[in-house]
Amino acid sequence: MSMKDDYLRENGCFNSNHASVTADAFASSPFFDARDIVQVKYEMVRAASGGESSVTEIAEAHGFSRKSFYQAREAFDAGGLCALVPKKTGPKGPNKLNTGVQEFIFSFLKEHSGAKSGQISAALENEMGIKIHPRTIYRHIKKN
Repeated sequence: MSMKDDYLRENGCFNSNHASVTADAFASSPFFDARDIVQVKYEMVRAASGGESSVTEIAEAHGFSRKSFYQAREAFDAGGLCALVPKKTGPKGPNKLNTGVQEFIFSFLKEHSGAKSGQISAALENEMGIKIHPRTIYRHIKKN
């Protein structure tokens, strides 16, 4: 594995499906790298703008489905090249801190000034049956 592969993996841009890229540009020029998913998506969108082949053929030659092609084109049209960089997957924030829990935390703090996050966590578990780590509560209080 090369340093470039490591860099692409670290930044979420490694195309794990690079073996299925059969587009001529990637086979004939060392400039084009099928392992770079941003480059593959860009070249796929660019190839379709010429209208020389069908979207299905272009998508298959670049290792993607038609649906993925349309998603890439929409993203590119909306945000340019940066929009083709894959987004981080997974939760984007704490999922247990819904509105009811947040209200409970701040009302508990009003009633018990100086309460520690561990005390709030225990009270949440006793009264609402929800386990939230004290550190999560601490970060929420500090943020708000």
